[in-house]
Amino acid sequence: MADGVVPVMDDPDADNGHVIVSFDVSTAVRVGELEQSLRAQPGSATPFWYHLGTVTFDEPDWEARADKLNAVIMAFVDRLHGVPPAVLDASETFVRLFMTLPAGAETLHAETVKRLADVGATIWIDA
Repeated sequence: MADGVVPVMDDPDADNGHVIVSFDVSTAVRVGELEQSLRAQPGSATPFWYHLGTVTFDEPDWEARADKLNAVIMAFVDRLHGVPPAVLDASETFVRLFMTLPAGAETLHAETVKRLADVGATIWIDA
């Protein structure tokens, strides 16, 4: 191998831009605005778990992928419209964004990060 040459791993999934995004909310109180997303979670310390959805897509172009990723996240945050701030701010409430991303870097727009912060979301990333 020549000096300065980095071997490229033969990973068929490395460049296809496969993304999985999920959005969940768990609370100590029932939230009427999220009722259609309520899922049973037997034995959980948090009695109410709302799965707001999962979106999967493949986009090899990084700019298009970033735009789609941000649009998906914003749509999930929009689903929290009408949930009382006191519920979202409660210490027993957890808003979680789960993302599985392709190898490399991804870009979240500043407005997306601000909206996630406004609802107290934590971000979980699997790359």
